[in-house]
Order: sequence, then C-alpha cells, then structure tokens
Amino acid sequence: MRQIPAAIALVVAILVTSITVSQAAPTPEQRKQIAAIQKEISAVASMIRSKEYEEAEKKLEELNSQAQKIFAEAQLPSTDRTVMAVTKLLTSNRQRVAKALDKPDPTLISFSKEIAPILQQNCGNCHAGDNPRGKLDLSSFAMMKQGGQNGPLLVPKQATRSLLMLRVATTNDQARMPRNAAALGVPVLEKLYTWINQGAIFDGEDESAPLAELGKDGSKPTAAPPVQITMATGTEKVSFVRDIAPTIVNLCTRCHSGNDPNSGLSVVTFESLMRGGDSGRVIVPGNLDGSRLWQLVGAGEQPRMPQGQARITRKFHADLKVWIEEGAKFDGEDPKTTLRQLVPTDEQLAMERLAVLSPEEFRQLREQRTEEQWKRVSARTAARFVSSEEFLVYGDASEERLKQVSEWASQYIQDLRSTFGIKDRPVWKGRLTIFVMKDRFGYTELNQVLHSRSTARDVHGHAHITAGFEDAYIALEDVGDESAETHGGLRLSVIDHITGAYLKKPGTSLPQWLIRGTGLALAGRTMGASTYINGMGAQAINALKGLEKPEDVFTDGRFGPGDVGPIGYSLVSFMIKAGGANKFGQFIARLQSGSNMAAAVKAVYPPADLANLGTAYLSSLQ
Repeated sequence: MRQIPAAIALVVAILVTSITVSQAAPTPEQRKQIAAIQKEISAVASMIRSKEYEEAEKKLEELNSQAQKIFAEAQLPSTDRTVMAVTKLLTSNRQRVAKALDKPDPTLISFSKEIAPILQQNCGNCHAGDNPRGKLDLSSFAMMKQGGQNGPLLVPKQATRSLLMLRVATTNDQARMPRNAAALGVPVLEKLYTWINQGAIFDGEDESAPLAELGKDGSKPTAAPPVQITMATGTEKVSFVRDIAPTIVNLCTRCHSGNDPNSGLSVVTFESLMRGGDSGRVIVPGNLDGSRLWQLVGAGEQPRMPQGQARITRKFHADLKVWIEEGAKFDGEDPKTTLRQLVPTDEQLAMERLAVLSPEEFRQLREQRTEEQWKRVSARTAARFVSSEEFLVYGDASEERLKQVSEWASQYIQDLRSTFGIKDRPVWKGRLTIFVMKDRFGYTELNQVLHSRSTARDVHGHAHITAGFEDAYIALEDVGDESAETHGGLRLSVIDHITGAYLKKPGTSLPQWLIRGTGLALAGRTMGASTYINGMGAQAINALKGLEKPEDVFTDGRFGPGDVGPIGYSLVSFMIKAGGANKFGQFIARLQSGSNMAAAVKAVYPPADLANLGTAYLSSLQ
C-alpha cells in the first residue's frame, strides 16, 4: 500500500487533474484585476478592525464573486498559487466577519444545497430503494452515515481516508464510481473533498429526510400544488416510458435535477417535468406551440437544448412531437417515481435480452462475441481456438499451447466445482472464453482496446464478466511456464483468473483483494510452492507499510493493482488457516448473499471483528 496508495491516487487525481485541465494563463489585464482584488481585501481588513462588519461582509462577498469570475475566465485551477493565496485571504476574513456577526461560516460547503444534489444525481440510481448496491443506501444523510458492506463512507475531516472519495476519485476504471459512467468532474471532486475535510457537516433539520426533499434552505419544502396528469390508455403511438424518458434521463438530468435545477425545471420525475420551471409549464398536452420544451428542443428556439451536448436523434424529435400531440400521457405506474427507475438500465436490458436464449444460442453468442472482440483487438491476425464444454480458448498462441491451456482449465474446473459446490453446467452461460495472447504487446493491446486502460507492469491477466454473461472471459499474457518474482507462470494465471471469473459472477460484489487472493491461494494449493507464491509474504509486508488501522486491510479499493495480489493472497491464506476452508467458504457465501464485511467476519470468525482479525493477520506476517 505504501502509505495508503489509494489515498495518494486520490490526491494525485484531484490535484494533477486540476493542474492539467487547462494550459491557459491569465492575461496581463486579468493579473491586474487579481492584484487589485488582493489589495482591496487588505483594505477590508481595516474595516474589520474598525468593527464595520456589515460593510466588510458586503465588500468581501463582492470581491469573492469578482475573484471566482476571473479565475473561471482565466481557467485557473484551485491549486494555482495565486488562486490559493486569494482564496486563503478571502476565507479568513469572511470567517472573521461571520463570527463577529454571529452568522454561519459562509465558506462551508452546504450539504443540502451542494452535496445532496451531487449524490442524488450520480448515486441515487444504484444506492437507494429496497436493495441498494453494496448495501449502501444514499437516500438520506442518516442512511449515508451508516455506510455499506465495505464499511463507513465518511471519515469527517479526513477526505483521503473516506471511502466516498476513494471510490469517486480513483484512477481505476473498474473500481471508480459512479459505475459505467463518466468520472465526476474536478469541480465536483473538489467540492466533495472540501466538504469532508470541513467535517462532513449536515446543515439540514432532519438527517432522515430524503435527499430529494431537502429544500434550498436545508429543510423540507412546502407542498407544491398538484399537477394534472393524464394516464395512457394503451392505444397511443408513442410511449413516454419507452420512447421519451430514456433521452430525458441521458441528456437532461445533469442540468435539470437536484435542489437547484437550471431554470427551476426538474426532470427527475414525470410529475416534476409536468410541473415546469421558473417560466411556467414546459409541456402543454396537445399544444406544440404552447409547449416550451418542444420549442427549445425541436422548434429551433434559443438557447437550444440540450446545451453543450450531442443533438437529439431524429426519432426522439418525431416521438416528442407525436407524444405532445397525443396529450403527453403517462404510461408508468407512479408519476412520482424517478425517471431513472422507469428507464431500464443497460444491465436490465441485457438481462432481459439474454434470459430467453437457449443453451445452444448462448454458445453461439459466446463465439460471436469472442470473434467480434478479437477483430477489434487484432483484425489482421487470424485467431486459433480450442472449444470444450466449459471453455473457448482463443488467441494468437500456437495450437499446441491453446490445447495445453484448455487441458489445464478442464482439470481445474473440477476442483473449482468441489471447492464452491457448483452445480451449474457450464459454470458460465455459453462457456468461458480464455484469451491467450502470445506476448506482452498483445495483452496490453487487448486491455487498451477492450477496456480503454493501460496495463500495470506487474499485471499479466484479468477476468471480465458482465450482466447476464453477455461477456464472460479471462485474458492472459503467455508468460511462459517458469515461475518468477513477477508472475507464477501461465498455468498459475489460468487457475487464478478462472477462480476470479467465478467469483465475479453477475449478482455478486466481492472486494478485489478477496477475488485475487482466493484465486492465488487456490492456484498455490493446486500447484504447490513457487518463487512467485513464496515471495507474496514479503511483498505484502512492504505494501502494508504505513497502514493506519488494521481493519483497513478489508476495505475494497485501498490497494493498487500491484498490491492486491500479495495482500489478497496472504490475507486469504491467513483466513483459511485461521478457520479452515469450510469457514472461508461460508465467509464468501455470506458476502455473496449481501452481508457486509463486518457482519460476515463476526458471523463466521467469532468473537473476532474487523479490527482484531486485521491485527492478527498483520501479526502473522512478522
């Protein structure tokens, strides 16, 4: 871990990204304006000493607005020295005035006004409802404080140790949240970072209030007048849920959601959409000319919507017109339901599409998907393959090598079935593809093309399983048969990542250290000692230097790609030795069934909790 590398990655992600967002420098005129602001702030200090607090407050707010405008125009990041100097001056003086006037600190980030909308917009789709992902419910501040299966989400005043920041700012695409979405922008990351370091303060009246109901003053808003909604009859040509809602969710919610949506228009629910915004109703059923949404989206009125994004499709343009003309009717069950819940996710669509396939159709799908992926990676090289009941071994290695990999995999699958009590045949619908790349270049190219990521020096394979098994493959670099300090040979990689592919089955969510550690532990059990396996302990000790809390070893996302293997192997081996293989199997089963890490440890390894089990593990490494 080397002094919590995930935390270091967080700081680097925020600060370096901030610095490199723009190469622009302030113009001479902007420099003069900044210098003038600094001079005026110094003058305000004398007003404070003279106890002219109201005048000082007004002047500081004006100077703060001027400064922020100049910084934005000059594209200066928050880490710029000039920005930091001006911000520090403004902050200290604004705090002094607020204290003198017995007012709240104006420099504090507001949870209700600024943080809640970020969480609702980016996290509410997965982390709310009856079955939130990872047992993490972000529907209210009270639920947020409880954390999820990976432990507490916040460490007040310590952003670099807060799981929330580690997950949204990590450079690991697979671990970063929100999942399957673009990374949060630097301004949002900085706002979250600052809020946590300020103490992660809740400024509302009721911590149990839903985030969606927090008003602009941090309290529940007064009830809005009812909105007239006409339910669909089923004879309409256009469906709101199927034809209109997906585009609104994908193109409009970023600006028109949260507690302070643009122009006062929220499109979070059908009801809020029909209520309209600051300028009144945006949809008038049956009246195109009177529907401002149509004028902005389809009739050319400026500013055209959606701003700064790809234009809408011709189909949506036509569907919106017909839908409004037909009476803008609602064909869902509850108009108060968020549109994100109405619109099927990519995962749900994939599950629906795949659920009806027969076993033979699934085998054909696996072959088709594998061929498509290979052509993307290496269109000019014809692939060789070996097919069996459980595996499709595919790549540019020799046919003899592919047959050898197929034999290793077929032998190991029996051990995997026995270890985990697997009854499914095949284990992965349509079989598991094993890509075998004959050299380092081929493996790194596959990572870049299929996952848009670079390959860490000490990574030689990985598993990838998607919803409904649409994709189910492991990809391996042929590192040869001899074990070395940086790898255990190709056969060990086969066992390691087949295990990972099983543990990554859809519907489960296990930490990376557990997936990788279990794979390596079972590979070591199957193949015996080797240079690579024997070196795991020393690597784990080195990676864990600077660990602040023993229980942190169990937190997902704490370790970089090069550290996950050694730490995972040594930790899994310790847990198996401490309680036996059966207990470890029970531990995994509890996590797969939705139990959080702390509860699973207490249930399977009593009377231990995360802290003392972590302490015992660290002691075993000495």
